[in-house]
Amino acid sequence: MKAQKNNINRYVNFKTPIFLSMVVFALNFLSACSSSNTEYAVTTVKIEDPERKYFPILQGQRQKINVKILNTGENPLKISAVYPSCGCTVAKYPNKLIPVGEYGTIEMEYNSNKNLGYVGIYTTIKTNTKEGSQTFFFEINVVPDPHYTKDYEELYNADKEANKSLVKELVDGSANQQGYITDPKQMRKFK
Repeated sequence: MKAQKNNINRYVNFKTPIFLSMVVFALNFLSACSSSNTEYAVTTVKIEDPERKYFPILQGQRQKINVKILNTGENPLKISAVYPSCGCTVAKYPNKLIPVGEYGTIEMEYNSNKNLGYVGIYTTIKTNTKEGSQTFFFEINVVPDPHYTKDYEELYNADKEANKSLVKELVDGSANQQGYITDPKQMRKFK
């Protein structure tokens, strides 16, 4: 009975520090998961025209977009990050605190080089508000340049580049459609 009690005491003495360290780790982890804006008091904001539709632009042109944010709360506003949903849009935002009742401006630039047709970009703005972030959305149509039409040589070279193996395929047939021989007399014999 005494030996059994000693084993239980050793087990409890061994497990207690592990349990306490796990509790401390969990508390540290949970406190680190809280919002990154906890160092600033919570405020409210109003985005001027949070949804916009811009006139069409030619492919390759850039569209400059200024987003005004009004601090409508009782504490200074801190914009900690701006995340456009596409790599074609770059955003610059103020690093300084925006005083109560004043505007801050986010300068964005959309590059239409790699897009054609309808484009819709959502932008997440991380702030010290109750929600933690706001959303700004703009849409634009990118149209091809009507003054530039590919000539015959450009079309031919593009087609040739796209179908490099066309001649080989016409001569030899497709790799998966070359057939087989069933007559053993027609088969080559290898030594």
